[in-house]
Amino acid sequence: MDEDNGDKKYKSPISAMKRQFAILIPLIVLSLLFPKIAFSHHNKALSIRIWPSEEYVRVIIESSEYLNYKSFFLQKPDRLVLDIENIEIDYAITKHIENLTINSSYIKNIRTAKKNSNCFRLVFDLEQPIDSQTFTLKPVASYKYRTILDLYPKITNDPIKAIIYNQKEYKNNKLEETIINLITDNDCYDKKIINNKKIIIVIDPGHGGEDPGAIGINGSMEKNIVLSISKKIEKLLKTQKNIVTYLTRNDDCFVPLAIRTQKARLLKANIFISIHADAWIDPETNGASVFALSNDKSSSIQTKWLADKENRSDLIGGVNLYNQDEKVAKILLDLSTATQINESKKIGNILLKKLAKISKLHNKDVEQAEFAILQIPDIPSILVETAFISNPKEEKLLNSNQHQDKIANAIFKTIIEYFKIECNSN
Repeated sequence: MDEDNGDKKYKSPISAMKRQFAILIPLIVLSLLFPKIAFSHHNKALSIRIWPSEEYVRVIIESSEYLNYKSFFLQKPDRLVLDIENIEIDYAITKHIENLTINSSYIKNIRTAKKNSNCFRLVFDLEQPIDSQTFTLKPVASYKYRTILDLYPKITNDPIKAIIYNQKEYKNNKLEETIINLITDNDCYDKKIINNKKIIIVIDPGHGGEDPGAIGINGSMEKNIVLSISKKIEKLLKTQKNIVTYLTRNDDCFVPLAIRTQKARLLKANIFISIHADAWIDPETNGASVFALSNDKSSSIQTKWLADKENRSDLIGGVNLYNQDEKVAKILLDLSTATQINESKKIGNILLKKLAKISKLHNKDVEQAEFAILQIPDIPSILVETAFISNPKEEKLLNSNQHQDKIANAIFKTIIEYFKIECNSN
């Protein structure tokens, strides 16, 4: 009730509160019915990263929420366009993209544009026809939502990629016939080499691209160290006329675990060696280790933890698990035979003796665990933890060119001894 106070009316507190509620209640109802209108905000791009490699280019857009996007091709000239709705892009990010040098034979340039106030556009100027695959990853480890755009040439030198990305085209062909049809100048795929019974060694540098692997206290990344060691092994093996060597990755790119193992199978490799640098919660823990596959249980709690960590590589690196064909899925589930495991342990024991001469051993025996990367039937496979990158002293050693040479030489000599090869030169 309003009370008179001279020429002005006095409004009672109760009446004022009634009027405020009359205004607030509809707003509250609207906010419940239309939360996006009542509390609208834009998704924020945390970063845009580009990983160029010989096989493909990967673009990663990390954001605070799921992205609403669409991609399409334009011609004359050839372009791939990615439109992203309702996203905030920092000016520094756009300048970073525009200033990038893309070392790719099929992507000329990357441009950014603002289609309208709500749409951010990425334009890829192409050197040649390409295919693309786009998918979204949920948050994992330190990453938020990631939208992955993989760009790869329609004509590829990698038979594995061709099989996966052209399933319809090759679905009626036998797997080996497909590979022979796709062979180019790469010696690793030379049919004559296979027929001449040359020894084929596949070296697998762990992690790569979005997946850095373990990180040392001084910032060293496992993916970089193991790639360097792997290239040194490859260089040594190339001195042998009767050995052909193949790396599962030649640069800083992500390769799914299934593709790494499938490459070894399709190449009919004689040995598969995966190179890593260990990490543990205690920085004092040190020493090199060698692992073979176990179809039972891990040999220790630490070993199980390590296997679980390495097996998460696909989630961290970013693989579209819904786009694997039946052959890849089968490879993931295949169990290695007892013969494979026994041969793997033989190789591991030879290597441990050689590693003992150049560094400490974390365990003098070959350990066993359920590593997905070692599940390759009929191919002896070992995983080498060269040292603990989480140990400051060993991190320094792993970054030493001289120590990397020693590790590479130990692995090289192990292969020579296992196959009883008369070394050409070293």
